[in-house]
Amino acid sequence: MKRTLSAVRSPLSVKKTSLFIVLIFILHFSICTSASAASVNDTVDEMQKKFAKISDITGKFSQTSYIKDLEQTQKYSGTFYIKKPLRMMWEYDKPRDEKVVIRDTDTWIYKKADNQVIRTRFSKDAYSQVPIALLESFENMKEDFHVTMPGENALNLVPKHKTGLVKMIVLERAEGDFPIKMFTMIDTYGNVIMIELQDLKINPGLEDSFFIFKMPPGVEVFDMTR
Repeated sequence: MKRTLSAVRSPLSVKKTSLFIVLIFILHFSICTSASAASVNDTVDEMQKKFAKISDITGKFSQTSYIKDLEQTQKYSGTFYIKKPLRMMWEYDKPRDEKVVIRDTDTWIYKKADNQVIRTRFSKDAYSQVPIALLESFENMKEDFHVTMPGENALNLVPKHKTGLVKMIVLERAEGDFPIKMFTMIDTYGNVIMIELQDLKINPGLEDSFFIFKMPPGVEVFDMTR
């Protein structure tokens, strides 16, 4: 659906801010410039080597979503957990107060305020709806994206194959064991989602059992896999 940016909508929204006017200008400018192919390849190789050394990761995130059609900005924050292969969980802080668990292709969305659970299937087509899950995809940048480098600490990624509504992703590089500080996704409708990462812990040793969704008692379940 055109206006949907996340698996579950939040009532928290404010009017469009100058942040996104500046952001969209920067992103437009970044498309027009690029570093040499050698620089891009070296940078991507270095980043992919760092990703390859990571088996699991946890941290906090701040998400700012600009909905172009409504000229609204929504802000969320929360905590995420990722383990290879394809184990993900993130929890939004209040007032959104939701939990998402992905294990292989099974996805569980727990809407605490409504006492509801939605079960669905996960695929690359869902990246535009659950952008924090994109962190799981960056290890194979060369295979999955056309990559350019508009600046020393920025990469533009354009999907080689249709990936939901994702049109372009802009990565801001970081020093240290995890090579990304922030990433911004632009979808085919001009919506923009910016996610900043903080307090990262690399290879904390998350167990597989951590990513088994435990059904809360008394919830209403909507199974979209049937």
